[in-house]
Amino acid sequence: MKIKQLIPSFLLLSGVIVGTSLATSTVEAADSASEMVSVANKKVLVGYWHNWASKGKDGYKQGTSANISLSEVNKAYNVVPVSFMKSDGLSRIPTFAPYNKTDAAFRQDVASLNSQGRAVLLALGGADAHIQLQKGDEQAFADEIIRQVETYGFDGLDIDLEQSAITAGDNQTVIPTALKMVKDYYKTQGKNFIITMAPEFPYLKPSGAYEKYITSLNGYYDYIAPQLYNQGGDGVWVDEINKWIPQSNDALKYEFLYYMSDSMIHGTRTFLKIPNDKLVLGLPANVDGAGSGYVIDPTAVYKALDQLAKDGNPIKGLMTWSANWDIGTNASGVSYNNEFATRYTRILQ
Repeated sequence: MKIKQLIPSFLLLSGVIVGTSLATSTVEAADSASEMVSVANKKVLVGYWHNWASKGKDGYKQGTSANISLSEVNKAYNVVPVSFMKSDGLSRIPTFAPYNKTDAAFRQDVASLNSQGRAVLLALGGADAHIQLQKGDEQAFADEIIRQVETYGFDGLDIDLEQSAITAGDNQTVIPTALKMVKDYYKTQGKNFIITMAPEFPYLKPSGAYEKYITSLNGYYDYIAPQLYNQGGDGVWVDEINKWIPQSNDALKYEFLYYMSDSMIHGTRTFLKIPNDKLVLGLPANVDGAGSGYVIDPTAVYKALDQLAKDGNPIKGLMTWSANWDIGTNASGVSYNNEFATRYTRILQ
């Protein structure tokens, strides 16, 4: 039987008393969403879920993303970030609410995935979200994250800031500080609050927009999933083969994936260092999910993964935008039929 419990008015985070506005909130206790699913020491296949209704013809090639409930996300995806936590226009502090379900019903969806050993994250930002926190917002933002966790059962947060939102205001200091407070708080309960990031790969350079997030959250983040799509001719120069490899070159997809990964794992070729066991490669589900970056031949992905493993640098997994697109339809109405999940689920074995 599900029971309701009141959340305390104050939470002790990292030795700091953090005031909350949660005294009147309720959560469902003793369900699967109450526990945090860990991604430690396991491979991940990450698929984002859309918290909005598709209006049709919303793809880059005029395809249509699928309207599915969170509980209907393909079971191959063992990490599902919910898109997105962003401003509601009333407060500077970003927030989230399910677009078509009650809080209790959405929590049941999260519990369903958690009971299967699948983590559900709250994704912060998105391409159209302008989040601009200021110094002094750390407490309020941490409070809101905890309210979201306690209300819906989220297992962590994914930093998915794009464009000007990455460096807006004091985001680069406020967000990492708040996340560390939240992770430390749940650690006292024996839980691992998952922290991840999904930066567009050009931002992963020394002095780049994501450097402060990565350095500030070193030792706290669980993985980073660079978006290897929508970047056209941007790419990596490789001295060993004396060649510029752009993201958009389908003929050099293996080379792009391998050398981009190798660059980040070692912090070379102008990229920041991301340990191999915390690196997840982000790819579009299909040609409707992104303007460029779709992998035509999946053997290019497996060849890159195999070579990295042979090098002694096996990576943590793959990510896609998105689970909704994976089951969407193309412009002719033909289903994409979970192509990404079907292609890559064996990385989890």
